[in-house]
Amino acid sequence: MGSAEVSDGLWVEHERQVQAFIHGRFVQMFLSQSQRSQMGLVLSAALVALLWFTAVRSFEAPIWLALVAVVAMLRYRFTARFVQLADAPRQTARIISLLIVNGLLMAMPLVAFAQFSQLQRATLSIILLATATASVTTTAGYRAVFSAFAAPMLLPLALAWVVVALQTGEGTAVGLAMLIVFYFVFLLGMGRQVSATFVEACRFRHGEQLLNQQLTQALEAASQANRAKTQFLAAASHDLRQPIHSMNVLVAAISMRELEPQAREIVNLLGTVNQTLSKQLDALLDVSKLDAGVVNVELAVQPLEKLLRGLHAATAPLAHERGLELALDLTVGLHVLTDAALLGRTLSNLIDNALKFTPTGGVVRVSLRRDGDGALLAVSDNGIGIAEDEQARVFNEFYQVDSVERERHQGLGLGLSIVRRLCALLDIQLQLQSQPGVGTTVSLRLPLASPDAMLAPQLASSRSLPRGLRILVVDDEPMVRHSMRLLFTQLGSSVHLADSAGAAARLAADHTFDLVLSDLRLRHGESGLAAVRAVHALQPLARAVLITGDLAPDRIREAREAGVPLLYKPVALHDLVATLPQTPT
Repeated sequence: MGSAEVSDGLWVEHERQVQAFIHGRFVQMFLSQSQRSQMGLVLSAALVALLWFTAVRSFEAPIWLALVAVVAMLRYRFTARFVQLADAPRQTARIISLLIVNGLLMAMPLVAFAQFSQLQRATLSIILLATATASVTTTAGYRAVFSAFAAPMLLPLALAWVVVALQTGEGTAVGLAMLIVFYFVFLLGMGRQVSATFVEACRFRHGEQLLNQQLTQALEAASQANRAKTQFLAAASHDLRQPIHSMNVLVAAISMRELEPQAREIVNLLGTVNQTLSKQLDALLDVSKLDAGVVNVELAVQPLEKLLRGLHAATAPLAHERGLELALDLTVGLHVLTDAALLGRTLSNLIDNALKFTPTGGVVRVSLRRDGDGALLAVSDNGIGIAEDEQARVFNEFYQVDSVERERHQGLGLGLSIVRRLCALLDIQLQLQSQPGVGTTVSLRLPLASPDAMLAPQLASSRSLPRGLRILVVDDEPMVRHSMRLLFTQLGSSVHLADSAGAAARLAADHTFDLVLSDLRLRHGESGLAAVRAVHALQPLARAVLITGDLAPDRIREAREAGVPLLYKPVALHDLVATLPQTPT
C-alpha cells in the first residue's frame, strides 16, 4: 500500500470521526432544547386556540390544544429514549418524524382559516412565522430537519391565504401568500448560514478535544519515560553504590594503618578516584531527593559576604590548579533569608560549571550587589559560551553543551539541573545570559532581609571516635557486610552481621546492640525498615541508621517519613562516625 493511499485512508477515517462528532453534538443540542421548545409550542398553541375559539365558537379549538399538550408531554418524557440510537441516519429520521408531527399539529387551525377575521388571520400568520423562525436555531439550521417542521406550517399557511383570495377576491391575500413563501426560502438560506457556523464550531471543538487528547497522551508518555528513568537510575545507582561504598570503607580502614610512602600514595589516589565517583553519584542522588520532595529547608538570615568568601577560599585553589583566576566582587552588608547549605550548593555548582568551561588563563568572577530590595548574585566567566538555542536546555538532566573544550570526565551534566531545582525550592529568581565565544553569566536574585530577623543556626560540634560499641550491620551484599566489619573492628567495636530482617531479629534475641546499620533495600523486596523494627521490638534503645544507594523518590520518602536517620552510599568516614553513639548504652 502506497503512502498516498495510507494518507487518504487516514483522512477518510478522520473525516468520519468529525462527522460523527458533529452529529453527536447536534443530537445533544436537540435533546437539551427539546424541553424548552415544547413549552414554547404549547404557549403558541394556547394563543392560536384562543383565536380559533373566538372566531368559530366550537370545541375543536380546546380539543386541538389538549392534543398539542399531550404530544408535548410525550415529547418531554420520551424524546431522549426515542432518539437515542447508535445508527446516525435512523436518529436523524426519527428527529425529522417528531418535527413533522409538531409542524402538522401547528398547521391544523388553518382548516378554519376562512372563518377568521382579517386581524385574526394576520395574528395567526405572525405566530406561525415566529414559531418557524425560532426553529432555525433549535434545529442548528439543518435543512432537512428545519424543513420538516417549518414546511408543514408555512406552505399550508400560504395556501390558506390563496384560498381566501379566491373566496373574497382580495388581491392583498395573494401578495401575503407570496411573501410567506419568500420568507420560507429566506429562512432556508439563513438556516444554511446557521448550519455552517454550527459545523465550523463543532470542527473546532473536535480539533480542540483531539489536541487535548494528544497532549494528555504525550504528557502520560513523558511521565512514563520519567518514571522509567527514575527506576533505571535507582537500580543502576544502587548496584553502583554497593561496591563504591565498600571501597570507601576499605580505603578508610587501610588509611588508619601505618603504610610505606608509595603505598600511602596509592591509597590516597584510590581515595581521590573514589571521591570523584561519589560526587557523580551524589549528583544523581540530589536530583532524586529534590524530585522526591524530601530536602529539608532550614531558613536563617545569612550574611552573603561571609558565605561567598568561604566559597571563594574553598574553590580558589582548584581554579589556580586549572590555570584560572577566581575573582570576587562584593557589596558588603547584604543579608538574605535562606538555607545557607542549599544556597552554597547552588553557587558551588555554578562556580564548578564555570570553571569547567573556561579555558586556561580565563577569569571566573563571583559578584554580589544590591538590586533594589533584593540581592543579585552572579557567576560570570569568559569561556566558550552557550548558543541561544541551547540555553534553555542546559538546565535539563544530563544535557551538556557539545564542545571540544569540555572534558568528558568532569561530570554527568546534572550541575545546572540541580541548580534549577534548588532555586525553585528556595524561591530564587534564576537567569542565564550567554554568548558563544564571549562567556556566560548566571544570576540569582534573592529578597533582602534584616540582619536581626533571625539568628543563624549554630554549627554542630565535632565528634570524636567512639570505641567499644556493639554494632549490627544488616546488608544483603557480603562485600558490604565484611568491609563494614573491617572498618568498625578497626575502630574498636564489636560487629555482628545479618543479611535479612529475620537474621537481624535472631541476633537481637541473643546479643545487645548499641547501633543498627541497615541497608534500606534488601533482597526479595524486603525493606531495611523491617530489620530496624525487628530489632527495636527487642531492644527499643538501640540507635538505628539506614544506609541506601537507592535513588527511587518513593523509597527515600518512605525512609524519611519513618523518622530513621538516612545516609547515602557511598558514605564518607566522617559521616558514618557522626551517626555513632558516643558511648555504649
